[in-house]
Amino acid sequence: MAMIWKFGQIYVANQLYRGIDLFLHKNSGIPNAILRVKYPPATFHQLISRAKTSKAEIEYHGINEPTPTSSDTKETGKKKVDKTFSTFEYHYNRPDYIDKTLLIKELIQVRHVLITAPSRFGKSLNMDMVRRFVEIEIDEKGDPIKLNIDEAARCLKEEQIQSKNYKLFQGKKISREKEIMYEHFGKYPTIFVDFSEVQGSNFEEILDDLRETIHMAFRKHSYLRDNKFWNKRGTDKITFMKYYGSEEHKILTLKEIQSGLVFLSGILHAYYGRSVFVFFEEFDVPVNSMVYKDRMNRNDKEDAIELLQTITKKLLKGSEETVARSVSNACQQLGGILSRSANNVRLCPFLQNHSLVEYCGFNKDEVKDLLERAGLSDHLNEVIAMYNGYNKKLKNGDVLEISSPWAIIQYVRTKEFNKYWSAGIPSEIESVIGDSKIRLKIEEMISGKSVDIIYKEKLKIKDIHTLNKIICRTEIDEREVDLCLQFLYEMGFFSLTLIGNDRLKLTVPNDSVRTALNDILYNADFKRNISIVVPC
Repeated sequence: MAMIWKFGQIYVANQLYRGIDLFLHKNSGIPNAILRVKYPPATFHQLISRAKTSKAEIEYHGINEPTPTSSDTKETGKKKVDKTFSTFEYHYNRPDYIDKTLLIKELIQVRHVLITAPSRFGKSLNMDMVRRFVEIEIDEKGDPIKLNIDEAARCLKEEQIQSKNYKLFQGKKISREKEIMYEHFGKYPTIFVDFSEVQGSNFEEILDDLRETIHMAFRKHSYLRDNKFWNKRGTDKITFMKYYGSEEHKILTLKEIQSGLVFLSGILHAYYGRSVFVFFEEFDVPVNSMVYKDRMNRNDKEDAIELLQTITKKLLKGSEETVARSVSNACQQLGGILSRSANNVRLCPFLQNHSLVEYCGFNKDEVKDLLERAGLSDHLNEVIAMYNGYNKKLKNGDVLEISSPWAIIQYVRTKEFNKYWSAGIPSEIESVIGDSKIRLKIEEMISGKSVDIIYKEKLKIKDIHTLNKIICRTEIDEREVDLCLQFLYEMGFFSLTLIGNDRLKLTVPNDSVRTALNDILYNADFKRNISIVVPC
């Protein structure tokens, strides 16, 4: 149902449409109205049959009918995802699984790393894979499961009867890396911190979100609750229960929030006698959600960021004896604002100069292999055109072509070409893309050209405020166009070529994204060109 606003003698319909339907308010009571819409003629028969205006006159301007895009998203611009489908155990034995286990070998060489890539590029799956590889498995009593090791040969034996995790990696590429298996498989206590729900609209709400997030990190170690480990650490158990308890955690103080994960790392280090491996899931969500919140107080944003920076710094830099390594994932480089205070986290942005690029997405050979397995190899060129095109130039001059893994897998399963990647683009982002300054740049890229931007490697708090203004109010200054395009690139709208330390050349990667952008621009046209005009 549409709502009608009156501005003098002009009534503007705020349309709600699905497919080609447009509903006008049935009680608008506007006789003899002129409906002016840029929409194909065939559509108007349906529009008028639903509209309750009489003697409506139609003016047709002949543009393509837009395809609606979903805006059923959270304030962060991200859909709520069932994370069952992001687990390694779910995927590892499926016919459409692509072996990315050598990522583990790469990550073991870095102490702390933050990996960014757009949504649906396999970040959560990769993180869960690494966690299952390194974590110390425990039995129902909380005792570590002993691995069957050949100490003389410095390798794991093939028979690992008790280890469920070992079975997940049997036959995978990483299993042939005997030294890595011996040194790192099943050797770390782990802390898993999921920031996806830290999205409060003010500082107090963010405190509550962090209380819950830290509480859930503790709950993953339920075996410690009644463990004999506490017999000589009674005071520590009282502290542990503050974070673990279903009600106790709700009144954690600011200092307790700041130090909670540090305390947990110390407890795990004492219990296992080994340093901890930390995982931060959706590390950028707290900051990214601030970009989408129009009413969040500026001071609250800055206080929340300072708190998150303190938590990160205390854990990753202030706990070097108890924390061995960490891996964080994020969609956008805004997450780097939180880790920068630690000053020891390596940032690995999407498609840029680091060795982890090929693990976020499928390369052309992997796509070819997957299509052959599914009996769809005849469609390789079509699939590449539709979903490939995220390119990275390698040191030897070759170009690594990356596809969205989620889109490829959905095509293999449904055998239908759809805009899998673009489902769920936030309405705020659609408005930004439709802005005249951004639109000009995007139209250039849609036509096959490239656009150069100045790239900000280290984003600052002021950039959050700028992006918030852009996204919530669609107020874009000429000086802010590059920052806006960088934000869209990190969402997956563009591929890039590095042309200098601070410059990027952006292009539209493939037909799927090109179609999504065209649809958004058509929808923007539609919204600008619908009005009901009442004759004076």
